[in-house]
Amino acid sequence: MVSFKNVLISITAILLITNFAFAKKEAPKEAATSATPAASAVETAKVPAAEVNKPVAVVEPNSTIDMNAAVVTVDGTVITEAQVTKLLDARMEQLASRIPPNMKDQYRQQMRKRIVEQLTIEEILTQKEAKMNITVTQADVNAMEQEQMKKQNLSPDEFKSLLKAYGMTYSDFEQNIRKQLMFEKLMADEFKTKVKEPNDTDAKAFYTENIDQFKEQEGIHAKHILIKPEDSNDPNQAKAAAKAKAEDILKKIKGGANFEELAKEYSACPSSKNGGDLGQQPKGTFVPEFEKAAYALEPNQISDVVETSFGYHIIKLISHTDANTTSFEQVKEKITQYLTNKQKEGVVNDYIQKIKKEADLKFANPADNFEMETPKPTIPARPSSDKNEPNSTK
Repeated sequence: MVSFKNVLISITAILLITNFAFAKKEAPKEAATSATPAASAVETAKVPAAEVNKPVAVVEPNSTIDMNAAVVTVDGTVITEAQVTKLLDARMEQLASRIPPNMKDQYRQQMRKRIVEQLTIEEILTQKEAKMNITVTQADVNAMEQEQMKKQNLSPDEFKSLLKAYGMTYSDFEQNIRKQLMFEKLMADEFKTKVKEPNDTDAKAFYTENIDQFKEQEGIHAKHILIKPEDSNDPNQAKAAAKAKAEDILKKIKGGANFEELAKEYSACPSSKNGGDLGQQPKGTFVPEFEKAAYALEPNQISDVVETSFGYHIIKLISHTDANTTSFEQVKEKITQYLTNKQKEGVVNDYIQKIKKEADLKFANPADNFEMETPKPTIPARPSSDKNEPNSTK
């Protein structure tokens, strides 16, 4: 299924400048797209609060702060502390697991400035659209909704259920669709005069210069069951017991037992919760003993018990993919779209900078002025794969 995140992510200028995802694992199969802005001005452009696409627990605001107080006045329109706090609390809750406790205050201060900028630009754009009498009909909104549901291959009820699961109401989603369509109309003339349609020569040049990004390594999709020796004063006895247990499980599989259910019940690998599924991995990912056994299998074939430094494995091969390079014809259309979107990205960035300079902005607290240089907070990287996995160890 197409990533639901791409539907729920900010329905704004960002969606107009969708970047080409040239990740090595994805580009050869399908030149996918991702909503990734290249500049902070674009990133914060007209992003509604509904960008927060997961259920959140809003933090109780500080009772000493006046929620009705003005944070910034945009050409006479006030953005209040309540508006900023609501979005800031939601963002912080969404990122809570990725921010060390001792960095939360620092991160909150830095995130606040970005949210003030976001809400300010959103208000400037809203006023621009009103002055130009830009409107969107319900029929336009319905058409885009149908297109999104078609891409997801979901019924209206299924789509609404997914929206709910991601903490968004259908009304919120419609509002975001309307904002996207309004912004497209606002930018139409800018794009018409400043964006040049790439030709086949441009696309071919890009393909040639980035050919490595269209190459896919040989790889496999496998599942496994890992039986680890238990801690013991006699390591040899523990290994023998683990091997015997693995062989007993293998007999059950050969007797018709379900591999995935046995993985959930017995495997010591974190992949057990997914029926032992290790996903599609390129050659060289797994330890040598595991990889040798896995690559010798045919799809749906089960290995004998395989010993590695992690313990004893029973491997089920799902598929084996040969190394290949995606042809230019297969990705030409998406490359052309990518090159077009890169131009749009620049146009949007310039436009946002222009309207920010033209607007009459009055900040109640100078520290909220987003024109001040503020380094973006760095979110700590997620932990690496569990040591129980039979990969990344050679």
